[in-house]
Amino acid sequence: MLAFGLAAFRLAGDDTSRNFHIPAFYHVGFWVRDIEKSRAFYKTYLGFDEPYDLHRANGDLQMVVIKVNERQVILLFPDAAKILPDGDNLDHLGLETDNITAVHTYLVAHGIKVGDPARGHIGDMIMSVNDPDGHKFEVTQFEPEGQLLKHQGKNLAATRISTHLLTASIAVSNLEASLHFYRDILGFKEIWRDSRTGTPHSVHLQVPDGTDYLDLRPYEKKTDAEPARAVAQFYLEVPDAAKAAETLAGRAKPGGFIPPVISDDKHEARCIDPDGTSVVLMEKTAGFAEHRRSSRYQVASNKRVGCEVLSARDQVPGQPATP
Repeated sequence: MLAFGLAAFRLAGDDTSRNFHIPAFYHVGFWVRDIEKSRAFYKTYLGFDEPYDLHRANGDLQMVVIKVNERQVILLFPDAAKILPDGDNLDHLGLETDNITAVHTYLVAHGIKVGDPARGHIGDMIMSVNDPDGHKFEVTQFEPEGQLLKHQGKNLAATRISTHLLTASIAVSNLEASLHFYRDILGFKEIWRDSRTGTPHSVHLQVPDGTDYLDLRPYEKKTDAEPARAVAQFYLEVPDAAKAAETLAGRAKPGGFIPPVISDDKHEARCIDPDGTSVVLMEKTAGFAEHRRSSRYQVASNKRVGCEVLSARDQVPGQPATP
């Protein structure tokens, strides 16, 4: 595993050696227990298409790609043994860049241990770097021979519930170290934080050259407690969460899925994939931060809410459970 090293100085606002852009949150990648159940959830239920998959030399399935839009995907890796006892199944997160060599040079110059750029199996140039909590990021520069660009204009299913992967919630044990990495070094911009109790429950960091963001969720790391699940949830943008929930409710019974649960303010709808990751359909409006503060989910009397998400396992330790 690649390690993270803190630079001895802060670099906020220093772009003199930044000969690259990071315009988007490219993908989330998860290990899954049953690839066919996961395919059914993301394709039949959420309505996305699968442009291609990747196999190992022995023919075994290595990765399934779920296409959200022309430059964003969800990656599924079939190997239950990789999922931790606490349910943590994150493999890595992905960022897009236009100059991977410049990113590598920049990170090395500022004290970050990072893998060398190399051509990946799907044809793009990639490199890996870990954040302070060891969460792996794959930085990708798209290439003409890469599968993503080869599939432009294809596999954009009319049934997909969303066309934009907006953010993912990442558990962080040291907020200041994380801010130093994402904000001061990578150049992310803080756009919002929830500090109602003095200690932030959530900090939103926007990518340097786009509108996507990461949702940092601080938690207290305790020796006698299980570590936080790295990414308990990710968010898909929708124009109308109530209509999206209605659409999924109509697909639920025929496909054997549990319908989503809608927040009281009707701006979010939540469901859970087969491995316990919460998929939140969220409206991105001018006041989205405000409704995030107050969003509550109805609890059915039989406790079978939405996709059975409202439980402690889907909360970042130290955060209040969704009521």
